[in-house]
Amino acid sequence: MTALLSAAPLLLRRRGALADVLPVIAFAAATAITATVLGGAAAFVGRLPAQADGPLTGEASVMPFLVMCAIVASVLLIPSAVGLGGSAARLSLARREKDLATTRLVGGTSGQVGTVAVLDVAAQALLGALCGVVLHLAVTPPLTALDFGIAPFTVADLLMPWWVYPLLVVAMVVLAAGSAAVSLTGVVLSPLGVARDSRVVRMSVLRVVLWALLILGFFGFMQVGGTLLGGVADGMVMVAVMVVFIGAIVAGMNVVGPFIVWATALLVARTAPTPSLLVGARRLAADPRAGWRAVSGITFALVIAGFLTVLSLLTREMSAEDAMMSAAMSTGGVLTLGIAAVLAAVSTGVTQTARVIDQAPVLRAQHIAGAEVGQLHRARIAEISLPVLLSSVLATLTALLVVMAVLGGAPSDPLVALQYLLSVVAAYALVIAAVLVGSPLVRRYARRAA
Repeated sequence: MTALLSAAPLLLRRRGALADVLPVIAFAAATAITATVLGGAAAFVGRLPAQADGPLTGEASVMPFLVMCAIVASVLLIPSAVGLGGSAARLSLARREKDLATTRLVGGTSGQVGTVAVLDVAAQALLGALCGVVLHLAVTPPLTALDFGIAPFTVADLLMPWWVYPLLVVAMVVLAAGSAAVSLTGVVLSPLGVARDSRVVRMSVLRVVLWALLILGFFGFMQVGGTLLGGVADGMVMVAVMVVFIGAIVAGMNVVGPFIVWATALLVARTAPTPSLLVGARRLAADPRAGWRAVSGITFALVIAGFLTVLSLLTREMSAEDAMMSAAMSTGGVLTLGIAAVLAAVSTGVTQTARVIDQAPVLRAQHIAGAEVGQLHRARIAEISLPVLLSSVLATLTALLVVMAVLGGAPSDPLVALQYLLSVVAAYALVIAAVLVGSPLVRRYARRAA
C-alpha cells in the first residue's frame, strides 16, 4: 500500500489541459444526447391517446405511428451515445497505461492499481455527465420551436422527471468504471508487455460471420415474420421485433468494423506505393479499434441518412391531406440526422485529437529522423482515409440492405439516391474538418524540443 500511495501522483498526474478535457467533452456529449433523446421519446409517448370507443381523429390518429418513429430513433441514437461514453473511458485510461504498468512493476497489486485508475476515470465521467445534464437543460427550450405538425411541445414535455437525471449520471459513471475495468485487463495480465508496447492485435473472422447471420436473420424475419406472428400478435409486435433487429444490425457495425479495418490495413501495408500510406496503414493495423472508433460516429450518421431514404419514400406515398404526418416525419428525420451528425463530430474530433496527443513522441522521433511535417500530415490523413472509405461502404451497404428488407427492393427514385449522396459528402466534410482540428498539434509536437 505504501508503494501505491507514493506512486499515486504518477497515476493521477495530468497530461495537459487539452488531453484531460477531451474525455470530459465526450462524457458530456454522450449524457446530453442520451437525455435529449429520452426526453423527446417520452414526450411523444405522453401524447398517446387514451382508449376511445370511436375512431381516432386529428393528432390522436397519427400519434401511435409517431411514437413508433420516436422509439426507432431512440434505438438508433442511444447505443452510439452510450458507446461514445465507453470510448471516453477507454481513452482516459489508455493515456495512463504505461504509468499503470510501471506501478504494477514496482509492487502495486492489481486491485490497488485498478482501484485508483477506475476512480480517476469515474471522476472524469461524473464531471462530464453533470456538464451533459446542464447542456441538455440548455438546449431543450430551443427544441420547442420545432414543427412536428402537431401541438407544439413545451419545455416540461421534453424534460424528464427530476429523479431520472441522477440515475442517468450514475449510469454514465458506472459505464465508465466498467469500461475502464475491462481495459485494465492488459495491465493486470502483462504489465511488462504494456510498458514495452508489445501487444499483438488479433481479430477473429467470427465478427463478420455473426454480423452476416444477423442480417440474414433480419431478411428471413421480414419474409416470414408476418405469417408466423399474424395469428398470435398484432402489427405492433411485428414492428417491435423489426426495431430490435435494426438496432442490433446498427450496433453490430461496431463489432465487424474493427475487423474490416484491420484486414484492409494489413493488405494496404503490404502493397502501399508511398511511405505515407505505408505508415498510416501500419498504424491502423497496430490499433484497428482506435481507427474504427474515429469513424464509427460518421458510419452511424450515414446509416441514419440511409434510413431517411425510407422516410422520404414513405412520405411521398402519403396523400396530400395527411400533412400532419408528413411534417412530423420530415422534422423528426432531420432532427435525428442532426443529432447523429453532432455525435459524429464529437466522436471524430475527440478521437483524432487524442491520437495526435498520444503519438507526440513518435511524431517528434520521426521528424528528427528526417520526416517532414508535410509527410507526417499525409500519413495521418492516410490513417483516417482508410477507415472513412471503409465506413462509407459499410454504411451504404447496411442502409441498402435494410431498405431492401423493409420495402422488398431497392429504391429507384434518383432524388433518393441524390439525397443519400449529399449526406455522404457532408459526412466526408465533417471527417475532414475533425481531422484538421488536430493538424496544428502535429506541427507543434513534431518540432517541440525534447
